[in-house]
Amino acid sequence: MTQRILGPQQVVRGRPFTKPSLYRADTRALTYMLHDLKCLIDADRIPVVPFTAIEWEVNGLSRRSMVCDLATLTGRHKELCFVGFFGERHLDRSMEPLESANAELVLEFRNYPGILSYSSMELYDGNWANLVIHDVPKAREYWRSSERHAEAAERLSPQFYQSVRIHNGTIPGGLSGGGDVVIQTTKYWDYRKSRVWQAVRDLTAGNAPDIHANA
Repeated sequence: MTQRILGPQQVVRGRPFTKPSLYRADTRALTYMLHDLKCLIDADRIPVVPFTAIEWEVNGLSRRSMVCDLATLTGRHKELCFVGFFGERHLDRSMEPLESANAELVLEFRNYPGILSYSSMELYDGNWANLVIHDVPKAREYWRSSERHAEAAERLSPQFYQSVRIHNGTIPGGLSGGGDVVIQTTKYWDYRKSRVWQAVRDLTAGNAPDIHANA
């Protein structure tokens, strides 16, 4: 399958999910989830149990966070890496199979020590955003080797999503730093036709769009 290379400012006709303007909203959502995670860790009244999700609502929308490795996650001045997932669902379809697969995927984090935390947030349009924090880039490659991960990406995603975009990047200074997320690359999938369309955008080469969450 051919993967198209997108320029930093490029929009693909007929594929609005490739608009660079979406980086602001995506960065904002990732920053919210990162802030939630920091607040949960800092709140002494809420016990943080490894691999146990904490769930709550904000304005009627669900959020959840799960810490896998607290010591590494809270290490001072350590740059961390992240994967940010945003998908445009088929909202008229039952998501139960996808939710079940996702729950099994999260349980597998025990087998991948480089995965430090998992967060998700329901969005106003009925979709969800996910944030996975890991220690080094190689950790996400180990995770992608999971059979369940491959099944979710190759079999379930085309059934339940119209499009997907996945951001990879860093958190300079880690949780003890300024709390910024820096998106470096974005991969896109369009499942609306029988032949899946793929693309990737590199934001590290210069001329990147303004993606600051508060812009």
